[in-house]
Amino acid sequence: MTKVLVIHAKHLTERLAHMERQLRHWPDNVEYILEADKDELTDDLIDHYFVPGCEIYNKSGATSCAVKHLKACEYIADHQLEGALVLEDDIVLHPRFRQDFEATLAEYRLHYKGKPVMISYEDSSLQFIPRSQRVKGQWLYEAPQGRVRFNGALFISLEAARAVVKDVEVNRCDIAVDHYYMHLYGKGLIQFLWCEPCLATQGSFSGTFVSSMGQIRSLEGLRWKLKYVYKRLIYWFR
Repeated sequence: MTKVLVIHAKHLTERLAHMERQLRHWPDNVEYILEADKDELTDDLIDHYFVPGCEIYNKSGATSCAVKHLKACEYIADHQLEGALVLEDDIVLHPRFRQDFEATLAEYRLHYKGKPVMISYEDSSLQFIPRSQRVKGQWLYEAPQGRVRFNGALFISLEAARAVVKDVEVNRCDIAVDHYYMHLYGKGLIQFLWCEPCLATQGSFSGTFVSSMGQIRSLEGLRWKLKYVYKRLIYWFR
């Protein structure tokens, strides 16, 4: 069974209950990445992961989230997992997530096993594969260069995790972690794939939760849902 790593801030207890409900069928295979909450960030920790003076070289919620994602990659590499499903704690899994996720893993193992692959499962950024490019029965597509999906639901292979860990050790990170992964994709260090159709949505975008960055998203959630309908129509006709 695939390991699940949950990016979680300890003070967000409502989100913990939310994730435990969703992951009740993965009870023995879930780990919570709890280190490096915002109030636990130290200068040494920030220096270890980030380039001095960069946009996330500070003690912010975004920096904490980035560190937790990088620690998830370290976990995969240290434990030599085939890979892991990395979820942020506000993610809302679609009703068929478990079944469809297993179908994507079968496709991954058939075509990409042993390669440094990340797979995005979420629709929060409203980025989709145009209908004209979709193939019946196919789940995974190469991500378009220069377009970013967020990191609320990612499968990260062992080889991709090792590539991230190595690059951080040598170069450190200097941008938000979702853009950082796309930077590694652009350099050819990882392959980034999009799942289509998407299988998850970040609750901070859809209005289920207030953003952990402190932004109130109730009205933004309604706007996001309206944009979602519009974008789905746009990509359907492309």
